[in-house]
Amino acid sequence: MPFLQATDDRDWRDAEFLALDFETTSGDPRRAEPLSVGWVVVANGRVRLSDATYHLIDHDGQVPVASLQIHRLLPADLVRGRAIDDVAARLRAALDGRVVVAHGSWIERALLKRMQVPRHALVDTLAIVRRLDERAGRRSGSTSLSAVARRSGVPPLRAHHAFGDALTTALLLLALATDVERQRSRCIVDDLVRLGRP
Repeated sequence: MPFLQATDDRDWRDAEFLALDFETTSGDPRRAEPLSVGWVVVANGRVRLSDATYHLIDHDGQVPVASLQIHRLLPADLVRGRAIDDVAARLRAALDGRVVVAHGSWIERALLKRMQVPRHALVDTLAIVRRLDERAGRRSGSTSLSAVARRSGVPPLRAHHAFGDALTTALLLLALATDVERQRSRCIVDDLVRLGRP
């Protein structure tokens, strides 16, 4: 089921966004199981940390060694996590009226669908960076969240941690929206959705 792409001509500062990141058992969206999730609200053109959230997700299966080396979430950590249904309910509430933002959104799209979170407009910051680089005739270089954040003047926070990556993505959204606004003299939500379409 594709994400809803309704027309939205509000100035980006008048909309609310939810920067989202999952850490998972795999990089393959078809097999990935969520282990942790972080989200950060962007409202009025600012990061609103008072609504920031991080949850470990209960997982009683094996955590592949390859993914352990990336996110460092141990099985002992995960047994204290929230049930996936509880996390999905909290995420549905957090997303109400907000545009989803993720960097390289294939995992987030797959997990939101599996968790039966209703469809929302989605902005992929990786897609925006690639399109802006292409239009400017620049080589993209590394497209990892940390590398893209550094290039955009955003301090990358703790990588491969759902909250750190969600906050870095939120800050990156601010930098990218400001760049689009500078180029076009205005940036509306639809501009970000179109540019950020994976």
